[in-house]
Amino acid sequence: MTRITTCLAVLALTLVPPASAQDNSDLEQGDFNKGGRTAFQFLKIGVGARQAALGEASVATVRDVNAAFWNPAGISGMQGPEASFSYTKWIADTQYVGAAVGGRFGAATTVALSVAALDYGDIPEAVVGPADGRTGSSVSGGNVMVGLHAARTFTDRLSIGVGAKYVHESLADYGTGTFALDVGTTYDIGARGLQLAMSAQNFAGSVRWLDEDSADRQEGYDVPLVFRIGLAGTLAGADGFVGAPAGHSLTASAEAINTNDFSERLHLGLEYTIDDFVALRGGYRLGYDEGQWSLGAGINPEVGGVQMRIDYAYVGYSFLSAPQRLSVSFAL
Repeated sequence: MTRITTCLAVLALTLVPPASAQDNSDLEQGDFNKGGRTAFQFLKIGVGARQAALGEASVATVRDVNAAFWNPAGISGMQGPEASFSYTKWIADTQYVGAAVGGRFGAATTVALSVAALDYGDIPEAVVGPADGRTGSSVSGGNVMVGLHAARTFTDRLSIGVGAKYVHESLADYGTGTFALDVGTTYDIGARGLQLAMSAQNFAGSVRWLDEDSADRQEGYDVPLVFRIGLAGTLAGADGFVGAPAGHSLTASAEAINTNDFSERLHLGLEYTIDDFVALRGGYRLGYDEGQWSLGAGINPEVGGVQMRIDYAYVGYSFLSAPQRLSVSFAL
């Protein structure tokens, strides 16, 4: 037990951002708006319909191949080969897709490969000039992420995972890329289905779009550094805080999130399952101007010996087009 406590304490310290990472001017002004300081914003778009429906309170709930996008330690929940594909109709008619495949290697090690891409589509080109600037041409752009993740189960309760990924962003004739690292942990408390999890994603240096010898002014931009800590548990059902009809279960999750380009926020989620076949979900995110609430559902059919999961999520937006997600997962 002492080893477990020590491991958790060390990892928790690595997930706390150092004070030096924040400018003194920010500290003096208190609640400072840090928006616009980072590139690769697509890294903050949640992958997976189930996770989006739960208000993205997912760091402690996702225990399959989809954990590659949230918490690398979560892939330790895979019992065999798994694959997943997710499609998101994102805002401004952009398309976001993500896929992951992984499996178990030995009794204690799991590995997953992930890929995600955001397509901006065709954007009308405009230049600075006396007229409206429209040239009649279009430009395109997008983002790509490819990652490799590994997790190891140290005890029947503690798992630790790491991930490495390459991310690239392009727009018109400009583009840049960099490597980033993820780290995370999950801990099964052992009662009431309680799971405690933490993750830190996107450790990387700053990036630039222009060549070093370019005469144009250059600005360095950080990658969105995301810290998550969450708790999930069974409210009603087997091993829950209260009883429920046989085959019925209600789970809840809560997650605090901190990024280097925004203030702290809170994610909340609920999932009601019936006979491990039908799931109804809802979530709420505090601290956001858009996309606060979400709803979703899923089914878990078995086809030809393959366990499938089909999930849908709708996220409510007031001023922008509401994103919709569809995910399909397979497990052997």
